[in-house]
Amino acid sequence: MRVVGAAVAAVLLLLTGATEVSAQPPGILLSQEQLPPGTVPAQAGDSVRVRYSTLRTSTATGESTGSVFLPRGDPPAGGWPVVSYAHGTVGVADQCAPSVAGFNYVELPAIEQWLAAGYAVAATDYAGIGTPGVNAYLDGPAAAANAVDVVLAAHEVYGDVLADRWIVTGLSQGGQATYFAAREATTRAPALDFRGAVAVAAPTHLEQLFPAAGPAVPALPTTGIVNYALLTLAGIDDQRPEVDIRRYLSPTGLDLMEFAKVTCSRELGRYLLAHPTSVGDLFAAPLWNDRFRELFREMQQVPVDGFDRPLRVVHSLSDASVPIPLTWAQLAEMRQHGVNVEFQQLVGEDHRGSLMASMPESLAFAARVLSPR
Repeated sequence: MRVVGAAVAAVLLLLTGATEVSAQPPGILLSQEQLPPGTVPAQAGDSVRVRYSTLRTSTATGESTGSVFLPRGDPPAGGWPVVSYAHGTVGVADQCAPSVAGFNYVELPAIEQWLAAGYAVAATDYAGIGTPGVNAYLDGPAAAANAVDVVLAAHEVYGDVLADRWIVTGLSQGGQATYFAAREATTRAPALDFRGAVAVAAPTHLEQLFPAAGPAVPALPTTGIVNYALLTLAGIDDQRPEVDIRRYLSPTGLDLMEFAKVTCSRELGRYLLAHPTSVGDLFAAPLWNDRFRELFREMQQVPVDGFDRPLRVVHSLSDASVPIPLTWAQLAEMRQHGVNVEFQQLVGEDHRGSLMASMPESLAFAARVLSPR
C-alpha cells in the first residue's frame, strides 16, 4: 500500500507541475542504495541507505537520508521489532551524516547492542545532513518527524521481515528528538504500533535559554555550548532567512557560523579549543525580542504532555554538556501532567558515557514494551 501511495503522489506531482518533495506523504521511500564501506555495524545482517520524505523544519517539508540495519540470522515469527535511533550531535555538514561517515565510537556500541538483542535499527541522518541545505539543528518537530518517517521508509524496504512494533531512542540532540517523536509517533505513523521511547541526556528548556543570547552573555563553564549555539545559528540562517539572524551576529560569529556549516563537530570542537570563544563573542546584538522567543518556542519547547506510550529518561549528575537540572524540571512538569515516565539518574558518567551506562536498563525497557500482545 505504501508503494501505491508513492505512485499516486508522483502522478499528482506531474499533473500539478510541482517539483518539491513537500507534496509527498511522510515516510515515502524516494531511493535506496548500498551503504558505503565501513558504515555497517558488525552485528548487522542486511542493510541499506534510504532517502525519504519528511519534515525539513517544524513548518516546512523536505527529505532526509538514513540507515536501516537488520540483525543477523532469520527474523522471528512476526518480524523484527524496530528501534528508531536518533543520533547525537555530529555536525550539520553532509559529510557528517552517519549513513556517509558511519556512527562514531560513542553511539556505535549502542547500535551493536540493539542489533545483537534482535532489533532492527532505523537511524535517521536528519534532514539537511546528507540532503540539500543545512540541518535545522535542535528543531524538535523536524527531528521528530525524521525519526518517525525513517521507520516508515524502512518498512517499504524490509516490510516482510519487520514487525509493526517499534520504539524511538536517542542521545543528546537525539534525546531531544526522542521527546518530540514520542508525542507524535502514534498519530504520524498510525499504521505502525508505537510502544515507547528512551531519551538519554536530552536537552530541554532551551527555548528559555537561547533567546537570552547576546554580546553581554558571560562565558559559561558548560562544555560544548558554543558548538550548540553555532549549529543552531547555522540552521536558522539557512532555513529561516526571514529572521535575518546575520544582523545579530558579530564578525566572529558570522565566520564561525559559516565554518560550522561545512565541518563536523569533532573538527569544530578542536578549533574552538585552540581558539577559545564564548557565546557572547558570537553576537553584536541580543536576541531578546518577541520574534526570537516565538521561534525558539516553536523549535525547542519540549512537550510535557500528550505522551500516549511509556517514556524512559536517562541523565547523569556528572553531565557537563547538558546540566541535569534541565531534566529535573522536565520530569516535574511531565509528572504534573500525568505522563508515564521512568527516570534513571546516573552518577559519575559524563554526557557521552550515559548512553552505554544505561543500555542494560534500556534493553530491559525495550523487551518489556515491545513484547507481542
